[in-house]
Amino acid sequence: MKRLVSRFSSVFAAPSAAVLSSSSLTTQRRRFDSGGVYDSGNKNVNLHGNDHLASATMDTVVEGLAAGQYHEHKPRAIIFVNKRPVEIIPQEENLLEVLEREGIRVPKFCYHPILSVAGNCRMCLVQVDGTQNLIVACATACLPGMSIITDSRLVRDAREGNVELILINHPNDCPICEQATNCDLQNISMNYGTDIPRFKEDKHAVEDFYFDPQTRVVLNRCIHCTRCVRYLNEHAQDFNLGMIGRGGLSEIGTFLDELEVKTDNNMPVSQLCPVGKLFLGDESENNEIADAL
Repeated sequence: MKRLVSRFSSVFAAPSAAVLSSSSLTTQRRRFDSGGVYDSGNKNVNLHGNDHLASATMDTVVEGLAAGQYHEHKPRAIIFVNKRPVEIIPQEENLLEVLEREGIRVPKFCYHPILSVAGNCRMCLVQVDGTQNLIVACATACLPGMSIITDSRLVRDAREGNVELILINHPNDCPICEQATNCDLQNISMNYGTDIPRFKEDKHAVEDFYFDPQTRVVLNRCIHCTRCVRYLNEHAQDFNLGMIGRGGLSEIGTFLDELEVKTDNNMPVSQLCPVGKLFLGDESENNEIADAL
């Protein structure tokens, strides 16, 4: 009886602090701040820029590892993806996470693991089996007994139409874009778009601006995924950047011309951008290039 109790307590024992701490999963390295002062690696200091993005990603991974220790004790359910049964944990996973876990590629622009769900790009649409209903995979929680189709004719046409709408006001400057060959919009347009555009009118052009002395925002390339806005609001606690306007006149910008985003946050924001909207460099150099073009 004592042996059975000890075995039962070892299974349900709380995870140790070494497992849950992100510092135990990373190697210590010498770091220096911008002033040349040695950083001892104290986690109590406020992190900015790339360090904050890396810390947030590591915390997400650690939370996933810690939660994985209790997955075997949680109720399971079955959903059907393309007529194939898939095991899920109800109300704790969204469809996009399940599809990526099963190796099914789904296009997306606005979704990112460390950001809240926005669901405004409408590229991750999937079809409910047996109906003509399309649902957004990133914003739909998995429920027992669901049956979805990811590659039907209806889904392909919807994704093709979304790409066509996104490219209506997007400039055709891929050869000179800083994000060329590493652009999500470029890849998704090749795989899910059409080669015969139907839009013949003039494109809506917006003047570029700087939200700090080093970051130029090319608004003509913006697809309104709001990744930059959500990262600044949720992780950097910077609320100077937001979506202004409505409908076709909406754009990313600061609410007042005098506001600026902290320079420490420009690098992770530019890395999260799925297109070449954010360009890092010196303001005078960028103006010279713009004048030359």
